[in-house]
Amino acid sequence: MSIRYDKLWSVMKDNKMKKSDLARAAQISAYTMTKLNQDRMVSMEVMIRLCKIFHCDIGDIMEVIEDD
Repeated sequence: MSIRYDKLWSVMKDNKMKKSDLARAAQISAYTMTKLNQDRMVSMEVMIRLCKIFHCDIGDIMEVIEDD
């Protein structure tokens, strides 16, 4: 199973937000931003913060891909 955050980057683009703006708004560390950039899992707390910023559900900003 793998994680993809392509939807997050798309939502950010639609809102004309830079990654540095997102990190500041969600109070995310540079380490956590690196994990997002590398499509690695982050805590549920971080995902909830991101959802609050964009007023969306988790499925709107991330995708879980099942390995065959």
